Amino acid sequence: MPLIESYMHGTPCWVDLATSDLEGAREFYSGLFGWRYEDEQMGQMGIGTYSMAMVDDVATAAIYELGSNQLRLVDKPAWHVYVSVDNIEDVVAESRSRGGGVIGEAVDIDRAGRVAAIADPLGVETTLWQPGEFSGSGVRAEPGALTWVEHVSVDCERSARFYEEVLGIDLMTAPMGSLDAYRTWMVNDTAVGGMFQWPDEMIADGVPSMWFVYFQVEDLDGSIEYMESNGGKAMADSAVVTDMGRILVLRDPQGADFCLVEPVAGNG
Repeated sequence: MPLIESYMHGTPCWVDLATSDLEGAREFYSGLFGWRYEDEQMGQMGIGTYSMAMVDDVATAAIYELGSNQLRLVDKPAWHVYVSVDNIEDVVAESRSRGGGVIGEAVDIDRAGRVAAIADPLGVETTLWQPGEFSGSGVRAEPGALTWVEHVSVDCERSARFYEEVLGIDLMTAPMGSLDAYRTWMVNDTAVGGMFQWPDEMIADGVPSMWFVYFQVEDLDGSIEYMESNGGKAMADSAVVTDMGRILVLRDPQGADFCLVEPVAGNG
C-alpha cells in the first residue's frame, strides 16, 4: 500500500463527516470499512473530538459531531471535501473576487496546517487546506479508503468556471456511462476528481449542487447488505457500472450521503 505524502495545489486531499451522532457514526463506519479511530481535538475549528479514521494505521478520513460555532455552518449530517492549496489567503481572496462566499476565514490548526471554508456561487462549500505537517489522506483507492470525489451541479458551466478560476485546475470533458459531458478535474495532467450536471428532472425536483465522496469496497453487495441491516439505505435500486467499477450512492443512519465503489478487475 503506497503512502501519499503530499498533494498538488488544487487536489482534493481529505474528507470529513459532520454527523448528529458521533458514536453511532463511528460504529456504523467501523463495521462497514473496518476503520479504527484516533481522536484529536480541533478547538480552532470549534470541534471537540475529531475521530481520524484509520486504514492499516494510516488516516484516510475523519468524523466529528456537528454543533454551533464551528468553522463551517453545517445544519445536517454531510461529508465535506478539502482541497489542498499552496497559499490559502490567495484562494480565499480569489473566491471573493469570482462571486463565491467565505464561510470561515483561514485559521491555524497547530502545526498541521491552515484551514478555511469557501462557498461557490451555487452555495456548495469547499474546505481549503494549506498543509503544514499534515497533508491529507495518506492512503487512497484501497479497501476502506477514500478513492474519488465528485462535484455535482445544477449549473455545471458556472461551477466549472468558478473552480477553474479560483483553484487553477483544468477540466477535461468526455462522455462517461450515461453522461454526455463528464468533466474530469486535472492537476498537472493527473485526474483528481470529477464534475457533472444533475439531470433536468432532478434539477426540477430541487436537488441542490453538492459534493460526493467515494470509498472503495471489495464486495459491494455485501456492503449494501450491511448498510440495510444497520440503519443505512441504498439511494438507487441497482449499482451503476462505469470504467471505475460498480458504484452506488448510499445514505448512512444519520442521513449523510456517500458513494461506494467496487473496482473493475485490474482497476483497483
